[in-house]
Amino acid sequence: MAFQIMFQPSNNRVSIRKDRVFRDRSHPLDIYDDAELIRRYRMPRHCILDLIDTLSTDLEPPTMRSHSIPASLQIFAALRYYATGSFQQVIGDISGLSQPSVSRIIQKTSKILSQRANDCIKFPTTPAAQLAVKQGFSSEFNMPNTLGCVDGTLIAIKPPTEREDAYVCRKGYHAINVQGVCDNRKILTNIIVQWPGSTHDAYIWGNSRLREWLEGQPYIGHLLGDQAYPLKQYLMTPLRNPHTQADRAFNAAHKKARQRIEDTFGRWKSRWMCIHKYGGPLTVALPTAVDVITSTAVLHNICEEQGVPVEVLQEGDDIDDRVDNVVQDQSGQQIRAMIIRDRF
Repeated sequence: MAFQIMFQPSNNRVSIRKDRVFRDRSHPLDIYDDAELIRRYRMPRHCILDLIDTLSTDLEPPTMRSHSIPASLQIFAALRYYATGSFQQVIGDISGLSQPSVSRIIQKTSKILSQRANDCIKFPTTPAAQLAVKQGFSSEFNMPNTLGCVDGTLIAIKPPTEREDAYVCRKGYHAINVQGVCDNRKILTNIIVQWPGSTHDAYIWGNSRLREWLEGQPYIGHLLGDQAYPLKQYLMTPLRNPHTQADRAFNAAHKKARQRIEDTFGRWKSRWMCIHKYGGPLTVALPTAVDVITSTAVLHNICEEQGVPVEVLQEGDDIDDRVDNVVQDQSGQQIRAMIIRDRF
């Protein structure tokens, strides 16, 4: 089932929700207004209610035991953990929850949310969707035929029990190297959450289904990537040695447009501090960490679609592979030269 919030007009949704009442006065929906809900849980009331409607069937306990935890409180517990990265914050915020119960809630809720990622994280595959993204990048950055920006970002985790050394990133801590693609609106359109922190960006890209899909298409447009990526007709990288004013103008526009993926990562991590450097490493087991990261990506897109505000905290720790990729595909060179000739 797709998330209602991604498709239902907000004016209709709000009017539908007005009569919804939670009678337990310790329930967050009863005691907090929208501003406080966003501060604590990063989402306003109507977004949270949609999550409850979407996930409650899977989260509700199979029995109506008196000590079972309602689906709505499980969702609040998960949101509070995503927002802070702290089990203690969840326990202090929602009475009656122990750390073991919070841990189980995080694991279950994250698994359920991550299984719905395809409902909310979608690469533009139709002509209409592709045109909308292309027009956005062209009007904002003078970069034509751009379908998105790709990059990697490190998310710290606790040392895993297997292949521990592989997860030590070039910054010296254990991490997952997450590949993300975004559109011009800072919406994540593709993510890969599986590779150890020591894995090079180009390797992740080379083994991705999106790369395989783009390579199998006639030219429909391209992504923007930094020097870590190979130049292909479907992946534009900057010139390593710009010689002319037009070359330099292209590189400047490319860099400005490519900043959109860094901005997307910044908003995603700042909203959900459990994956931010300042929130510390994810302390859950590796499979749950993967689900948590994927779940926060889903929630990021919902928040961005709904215009939910977020205060961005820069990490200052973005991936910088520093090693230029020497692959310079001829068709990629031709398309890049055409863009420079026609636009710069």
